[in-house]
Amino acid sequence: MLSVSQALEERKESPALVVVTTAFQLALVVLVWLLALVPAAVAALTMLAIRTLRRAFDRTPPPGGPPAY
Repeated sequence: MLSVSQALEERKESPALVVVTTAFQLALVVLVWLLALVPAAVAALTMLAIRTLRRAFDRTPPPGGPPAY
């Protein structure tokens, strides 16, 4: 019967398979982060644009009246 350390030593993994698996895992992590961050960023930019447009088209004068020159 083989011990755990002997079983791991006898198990040979292909270096190419390790590289492909690692690249796939990294791509999956990046994809999940993008799926989480992109909607939040779009929502924040939308709110910023709405607030900016409201201020640009607001017809009420700023508080304190016109500046004195």
